[in-house]
Amino acid sequence: MKRKKRWRVELGPSLFENGPLTGFGGEDALREFQELRESTKELISGAVGIPAMAMRAGNSALIPLLRYLPALIGLIKQGEEVTQGTFGQFMDGPKFIVKNQWLRDWLDALAFSLSGLPASRTAAAAMAYVIYDMHREGAALDYPKGGLGAVIDALVKGVEQGSNGSRVHLRQHVENIDISADGNDIKGIILKGGKRVIAKDGVICNAPVWSVKNLIKNEEALKVLNDSLPLNKQRSPRQSWIVPGNDIRSSIRHERPIVDEDDNSSLLAKYDTAEMTGSFLHLHLALDANGLDLDSLEAHYTVMDRGLGGDNAMINGCKDGPCGELNMIAVSNPCVLDKTLAPDGYIVVHAYGAGNEPYDIWKNMKRNSPEYIALKEQRAQALWRAVESIIPDVRKRVVTSLIGSPITHERFLRRPKGTYGSATEDYLKDGSTPYKNLVLCGDGVFPGIGIPSVALSGASAANSMTSPWIHWKCLDNLRS
Repeated sequence: MKRKKRWRVELGPSLFENGPLTGFGGEDALREFQELRESTKELISGAVGIPAMAMRAGNSALIPLLRYLPALIGLIKQGEEVTQGTFGQFMDGPKFIVKNQWLRDWLDALAFSLSGLPASRTAAAAMAYVIYDMHREGAALDYPKGGLGAVIDALVKGVEQGSNGSRVHLRQHVENIDISADGNDIKGIILKGGKRVIAKDGVICNAPVWSVKNLIKNEEALKVLNDSLPLNKQRSPRQSWIVPGNDIRSSIRHERPIVDEDDNSSLLAKYDTAEMTGSFLHLHLALDANGLDLDSLEAHYTVMDRGLGGDNAMINGCKDGPCGELNMIAVSNPCVLDKTLAPDGYIVVHAYGAGNEPYDIWKNMKRNSPEYIALKEQRAQALWRAVESIIPDVRKRVVTSLIGSPITHERFLRRPKGTYGSATEDYLKDGSTPYKNLVLCGDGVFPGIGIPSVALSGASAANSMTSPWIHWKCLDNLRS
């Protein structure tokens, strides 16, 4: 009997193990998966036992963690290499070795959705937690009603709540961080046009780490960040993708690129040279849903264009796989859950490759040129195929279609090279800087990429702007 190549992702105890894991990977995969979960148990205990809101940057980071002493002691015993290292130690030893190929491919696909990197280069803590969270009692995939706009509204509400007059200001281009002439004090920010915004407590900067240097015009401050080393050296970020050109498929680096001694010589050097993961390719569709059975569709699909294990091609010395160029395509079909997102009789669909579209394929393109438009159509074929695997006549149903390239990502989101974010090994351990009232957050700061991780680093930065004792009292309120 021919096995189906697709399966419904069901969360909770034993559903994955008794379904696709055993069906595709066999008994060896099942045994290894169970042993892998057991080997990561201690790592999970800290993540579960210490709430995200307990984190803060800087020298006082330990104080609020003392509230959760048993979990903290457990993490300390494991060591920083385990708790802040990559999952490679559980994929290839010494903690554990995954041998079953189907299980390795599945773990790589899971990791890539988290970090834009293979499992061996994704944060061990993140992988361990997701494996635990997907297979626990009561596990569920959440989708915000109202779409991403509802998430944004909730974040704005969080900022503007209370009576202190906090506001979110839109379309306010920040030109640079305002620093005293001697480079000693963070004053606030300067907007495009010259308006100064004075910081009462400090500045939290969520710009990508590669943009920090451009936001600091003060030479003295740059020297502080550069450990007083000369500023005349040009540095470039390392790249997660090898792009040979000449229509040869690109490949992701399964090992960290060589890090020069200068790359870690100062905080500014770490910002400038942090490894960039790949970019995105998007296909946004508005479809006529007449005659379409919406009840038979899922809200989200993951489609492997060349199969979970790839097409066995050797690219730059590496075998194709789940992390290959435009292999893993996500298809979001949110109207299944929230019909208010489109007018009656229509649906919206978003297909995208997250982190598996290399920027360098696009780097010399001019927006709106015939070559650029043709390349968008060519590269988007994998996205169309993914949607067609779900809605075969999708092209006949199109009312509007929009393709977003890495250049789109770079321009509208101000992401250097349209990157997904920093590679795991280059996450800053926290957002602290030599300035007490300048703290960074975002996908270049631990725990890294993704809305939950970035929200956590943002909360950590915000906590750092208060005294540890006020932070402690806030945790009391959280518990109650």
